[in-house]
Amino acid sequence: MKHLLCVLLLACTGLTAAAQREQDFASRYMSLYGEGTGLQCATVSPLMMERILQLPESRDSEHVREVLSQLKSIRVVSDKAADEGEALYDKAVELVKDNPRRYKPYAETDGQSIYLRKRGGIIVELVLLTYSDEGVFNIVNLTGNMSDAFLRELLNI
Repeated sequence: MKHLLCVLLLACTGLTAAAQREQDFASRYMSLYGEGTGLQCATVSPLMMERILQLPESRDSEHVREVLSQLKSIRVVSDKAADEGEALYDKAVELVKDNPRRYKPYAETDGQSIYLRKRGGIIVELVLLTYSDEGVFNIVNLTGNMSDAFLRELLNI
């Protein structure tokens, strides 16, 4: 019995370690295309998210806290060189399309696309790709345990 319990514990530990090594879209994109470009990645970590939630309340804080409590991290990838924007945007769209089982399109407008990665009914990653006529390219990557209501709440902030 103890032997079986140890085997189960080791198996769960291995699965947890594998899940923690999983890259989000922004980190994968930066590892593939970041070197030699004007790309920069800024991350708001889980610790920073906790600190934001502990700030004194303001009139909209309840609404903001509800949304932020579902996030684990936020990464923003931006391009400082406008001449690279279109090519980098195309590479981001290609990376999404190369992973159709992982990322599903949610919404698309002119120059903006939102993709979701879900586990069951929970959104674990949201990827927003933007490209403007001025050549400005950005990726906003949210990770966490987000509900479908989260998207509606996010639009109300």
